[in-house]
Amino acid sequence: LKLQFLYLIGLPFLPSLSQPTTMPSTNQWRFIEVGRVVLLTSGKYENKIAVVLDVLDMNRVLVDSPACGSKWTGVPRHVVTLKCLEPTPVKVEVTRGAKVNTLKKVLEEQKTVAAWDESAWAKKISIRDARTNITDFDRVRLDRARRVRAYTLRKTLATKLEKAGKKAKAAKVFKA
Repeated sequence: LKLQFLYLIGLPFLPSLSQPTTMPSTNQWRFIEVGRVVLLTSGKYENKIAVVLDVLDMNRVLVDSPACGSKWTGVPRHVVTLKCLEPTPVKVEVTRGAKVNTLKKVLEEQKTVAAWDESAWAKKISIRDARTNITDFDRVRLDRARRVRAYTLRKTLATKLEKAGKKAKAAKVFKA
């Protein structure tokens, strides 16, 4: 039907049918599967990671994350709905329904928590938490540092523009 439509609207070319559509070579899909590390997005364990140990049905999974001395772990074994979690790109090679000690050993051997901690997603969450827990005094200091940095950048840009012979543009960029 799609090819007939393309033919009817008069496209000069038709898509090649000789090459089948395939999945990308780098698998960026994050399927809910046993061993998938997930981020809990709501509830008591918000912003903590856990490992899927069993898929119970279309809407619920069994997760666990034994405390390994990291701020990301410490989720007890319980059933979570898929609405309350987000699958991450990190995956652990673990058997279905693994016990707590086995899971703890596997997490340490495969350095899963360290891999999550190095991800941009985890860093973004850490920065967001740090900004929400900042005091008023630190907020003022941060604002002052931001303004000083912007001033310094504008000043160096203006000097580079003056050296390049663009005094009018330099005057626009940096007004002392």
